[in-house]
Amino acid sequence: MTTTPAASPSAATPIYTFADILAAMEHNPELRSAMRQHILDLEFQQLPAEMQELRQIVAELRQTLRDFIAAANARFDRLEAGQEELRSGQEELRSGQAELREGQAELREGQAQHTARLERLEAGQEELRSDVAELKAGQEELRAGQEELREGQAQHTARLDRLESGQRSMQGDLNRLKGRDYERRVTRLAMSLAAHYLGAPDPQVVWSETHQDNTELSRLLRAAARAGRITVDEAMMVENADIVLADGAGGYCLAEVSITLDDSDIIRARRRADLLAQAVNAPAQAFVIGTQILDTSRDAAAAHQVAVCILPD
Repeated sequence: MTTTPAASPSAATPIYTFADILAAMEHNPELRSAMRQHILDLEFQQLPAEMQELRQIVAELRQTLRDFIAAANARFDRLEAGQEELRSGQEELRSGQAELREGQAELREGQAQHTARLERLEAGQEELRSDVAELKAGQEELRAGQEELREGQAQHTARLDRLESGQRSMQGDLNRLKGRDYERRVTRLAMSLAAHYLGAPDPQVVWSETHQDNTELSRLLRAAARAGRITVDEAMMVENADIVLADGAGGYCLAEVSITLDDSDIIRARRRADLLAQAVNAPAQAFVIGTQILDTSRDAAAAHQVAVCILPD
């Protein structure tokens, strides 16, 4: 008996029957796709995609229908609520109509009273006309007197303006004199205050508003600005300090002076002392000098490590 050798998996399988064709299509996707395109026309090939599109349209229609039903239900709810409000409004309208009828009756009574009052007023108009004539005659005299008053007021206003201007000028001069005197007195005491409050061994004033002949501080600050340790604006900020002292131990003490010390004096002293220390590369203590200090500012001074020096009476 002769046997036919089995074909290898890579060899083409001979096709004799329709069953062989189906078996080949099952194991060969490319053959199955080619047979589908050969047998089915374009409309059948597009049918799966059209069915998918149809399913999407149906789903959208269902969602649209659900939204429509929900909106309709909401409108029905609003209509029912509106009907309740309408019924309530009708009751209020009926009540208002009754009040209106009562008001009309009161109005008729009031009209009768007003008519009587108008008749009395008409009788009094004749008397008023004669009084008005007399008033007109008096107005002319008043106008003449008003013109004289205006002229006098203008002259007095000018004199008052000159007096107020002179007072402001004198007050400004007085305030400046008081401030300069206060600064000179504080400068005289600054060394003693620095020694007492800051423990400076030998404090000496190197800069103050009333003693600007010492240019050493300005020279040091300009050199620091050129070296880039501080900016020119920061150097001028330090030079605007009220008093700067050398403490006798290689460091400095910087003070801000005010009659009543507040948070701004404390923050300014701290900032300028830090800039001075940065400029000269030496320690610089910050302190403030005044005759009194706000209670809240004592906490600020402690927080910023600024000594508070209160001048004795």
